[in-house]
Amino acid sequence: MRIFKIIILILFVFVVSINAYAGNTLKNGSVDMKNDMQKAGLRVYIQNGCFVCHGIHRLGRSAPPLIPEFIGRLSDNKLKTIITKGLFPVPMPSFKQLSGEDLSELVSYLKMPSKKVLWTKEDIKNSLVKYKNVNRRNIKPVNVKNLMAVVEGGTGKVWIMKGTKILNKFNFGNIHGGLKYSPSGRYLYLPSTTGYVGKYDFYTKKLSYKIRACRYLRNISLSEGGKYVLAACWLPKSIVVLNAKNLKPVKIIPLKHRVSVIYGLFRNNKAVFSFMHKPVIGILNTVALNISYYKIPVPFQDFFVDPLDEYAVGTSFKNGTLNVFSLKTHNIVYSHKSEGIPHPAGAAFWFYKGKFYFALTNLKTPFVSIWRMYDWKFIRNFYTGGVGFFVKTNPYTKYLWIDNSSDAVVLINKHNFRIKKIVVKKGGLVIHTQFSGNERLAYISSYGKNGELAIAGVNSLKIIKNIPADDVIGKYNYVNYQRMNDAALLGEEVYFTYCWGCHNPTLQSIGPSFSYIATHLNDAGIKAQLSNPKTFSKQLGYKYNAMPAFKLNKEELKALIVFIRNSSNRDFWRNGN
Repeated sequence: MRIFKIIILILFVFVVSINAYAGNTLKNGSVDMKNDMQKAGLRVYIQNGCFVCHGIHRLGRSAPPLIPEFIGRLSDNKLKTIITKGLFPVPMPSFKQLSGEDLSELVSYLKMPSKKVLWTKEDIKNSLVKYKNVNRRNIKPVNVKNLMAVVEGGTGKVWIMKGTKILNKFNFGNIHGGLKYSPSGRYLYLPSTTGYVGKYDFYTKKLSYKIRACRYLRNISLSEGGKYVLAACWLPKSIVVLNAKNLKPVKIIPLKHRVSVIYGLFRNNKAVFSFMHKPVIGILNTVALNISYYKIPVPFQDFFVDPLDEYAVGTSFKNGTLNVFSLKTHNIVYSHKSEGIPHPAGAAFWFYKGKFYFALTNLKTPFVSIWRMYDWKFIRNFYTGGVGFFVKTNPYTKYLWIDNSSDAVVLINKHNFRIKKIVVKKGGLVIHTQFSGNERLAYISSYGKNGELAIAGVNSLKIIKNIPADDVIGKYNYVNYQRMNDAALLGEEVYFTYCWGCHNPTLQSIGPSFSYIATHLNDAGIKAQLSNPKTFSKQLGYKYNAMPAFKLNKEELKALIVFIRNSSNRDFWRNGN
């Protein structure tokens, strides 16, 4: 009872303080209000709790900033519609209780100019926190391949799971998603919308560093080899380069426009990004830390980089055309006009019978679209019964796992395209699926304040366990949710098509293991053995050759070689628990 009274007292003081802030702002003129409507709008903003998600100064917190730089393109009527109806799938509630006068006053306040937001390199340095961890003698290596990092957005907590068990929980405020693993898998980098970047150590089971890169953050990525953390910032508009070891700032690269997303490439020292409202692709050299820009037909407000790091595939929210941009020739190599708006960020990739494929949900129509990759061809649309956001798959499941704004996961067979469903939580809202590193378990988010994390068997398609959760957003596994592993996962499917009968990734079989090959041959040697084994095997010292020549295309070769290289990585290879 005493604790309850203390909580009520704290809430009372907080509300009184916020209202005092609004009153003092108006009284002292600390904000330049042009008219009475803006002053009234401030009160509406405070009294309806908009500051909880969007910040006291409208600079963003768990939700985006509400200043003209961000919402100036939206008409007053559009803003009023968003306020009254909410905004799915983000947790923006509806405010139907507001009168027409309240709405007009609030929109007038939101459209009011804000002061220039600054966050200098010195500010970044001063924000660095180094946490005290356990005695280094007690640090034990951990195999991370079957660990799952789960973001519970409603509480700002990150769970570390193995199987159906929660091993650890820790707080990281205003975290939304987009966690990244270091190349070794030991470290997990966490971004918050308010600009903080954290570094979690799986060996110590604790945060080791935290720093504020900017005032509002879009996403983070890693450079090749994991040397830098690249933070795409909206306030101030910039790319902030952090040293991945200690998160100290290396360089701030100012930008003229807001970045939509940034991806580090893992086969060369580059990163790729696009802008929300500018038809330009930026390629950052992660050694020299300079940028080259290339024009594209429309802004890529959403895009992915293919698993082999050769293309950026994107679309605009105002234009359903899917465009493929070559990262080598720097031009558009394929375009296709789609129904609605394809969602590249939610793509899944797979290989089947000599062809590479990807699937996308659509943000306006209840379809999943399937495309061929590298020879770029639209295949067909599949009706799913509702608008979805993510498609997930892996080499050990024959299905595409898709959400469709319902309480079920839609499963499309990748080989014969037959469809079935799994109801996760009756009346719930499924938004995302992710897999354990050994592919045995599927973790499914049922979104909401009274939501849950459901864990299902990938083969049985049965729910094994349900864990209550508050707005589970994303789930991140080292094997299955890292761009650096996408090529290896495709290569694994190439392996199952051509190689599994004679080779094992880690053990001697009829032929040598892939881990042995990875340590004894360079890429050119592997290509030579695949294309002309009769001749090349003699150069390796073999008298006889039983291996047939494979006429693999260049993409099959690249993916297979990446898989062979990864076979020596015990944290990647999925055998065992």
